[in-house]
Amino acid sequence: MEIHKNVTMRQFNNEVMKNQKKLLATAILIILGILFRTVWHLGPNVEFITAGTLLAGIYLGLKYAIIVPLLTLGFTDLFLGNTNIFLFTWSGYIVIGYLSHLSHLSDLGRTTKILGATSLGIIAGLCFYLWTNFGVWLLDSFGMYPKTLSGLFQAYIMGLPFLEYNLLGNILFIPSSFFFVEFAKTLKAAKFWSIKTENYP
Repeated sequence: MEIHKNVTMRQFNNEVMKNQKKLLATAILIILGILFRTVWHLGPNVEFITAGTLLAGIYLGLKYAIIVPLLTLGFTDLFLGNTNIFLFTWSGYIVIGYLSHLSHLSDLGRTTKILGATSLGIIAGLCFYLWTNFGVWLLDSFGMYPKTLSGLFQAYIMGLPFLEYNLLGNILFIPSSFFFVEFAKTLKAAKFWSIKTENYP
């Protein structure tokens, strides 16, 4: 009975520590997303939010893949402002979060995971461009784009420079951030096994 109680307490403590680590990782991803959208802004649509969303979905879970982009966008929109296009930008990142969680990239090896995440980021950028520029055309209150197929096509043409910057940002942030996480995991595993070797010669 005492042994069972100890095992249960150990499992509970492990679960608490696991959740604490997830919350810390979530906070770091949100802070990086905010900083790269404000203080360290590198250019229009060059952002860390996509990378943070993919990291959350692949390493932390679906709940965190939704929390990270929404809180990042929520905080930054308070300072930068937004229009009703947020309906499309926010929902676009929610879809990216779902896709990252459903990708099962966490089951793959390090190199395959990094390449897979980068490919997913490029696909996500293209889908985000199509979805949000459709929103620009649909919600256009300035009469810039007529509600015709040619008007929609014009909205997509005008959005191409933003797509270029977004893809450049994804190609920069996604592989580098995933490499960093995988490298950190390797260091942690090496430290763990070195301790075990010292304890059990």
